Amino acid sequence: MAAKPLSPTLLSRIAEAIAGIRYGAVHITIHDSKVVQIEKAEKMRVCREADRTTGGSQPSGPSRPKEDQWNVGLES
Repeated sequence: MAAKPLSPTLLSRIAEAIAGIRYGAVHITIHDSKVVQIEKAEKMRVCREADRTTGGSQPSGPSRPKEDQWNVGLES
């Protein structure tokens, strides 16, 4: 079965998800050879004021991912 090319709109949404995060992951869900969902999870580190002045790199608390989700619908 030959793969159908992805639409420019879908490629743009994937590129936006990748460009919109510094650290994290982009997950693409596929059903019946079609992209049905794009998820991104961004991780942000929080540093204490003392760490910034001393050059430390240990986070002061747990990193909390920021999650966005776009349902792109079925490609036809």
